[in-house]
Amino acid sequence: MSKFFQWFFSPSKKDNTSSFYLAEQIIELKSRVEELEKENRELKDLVMEVENNLRSQIDKINPVIYNIIDGNKGT
Repeated sequence: MSKFFQWFFSPSKKDNTSSFYLAEQIIELKSRVEELEKENRELKDLVMEVENNLRSQIDKINPVIYNIIDGNKGT
């Protein structure tokens, strides 16, 4: 437990030598967000493709039709 407190309260080791450190981090995060959005769009497209393929395969299956006669109607 004491190691956790030492780690938690220890000084952070950030590269603050550059005056543009925060701006560089923002640019890096924006590029990462763009990459994730692109991956998200690709995954959505793939899921839709799989769904459409599955639906077409299900539609090709012919259901079994049973000829059931209702005995209460006298037929």
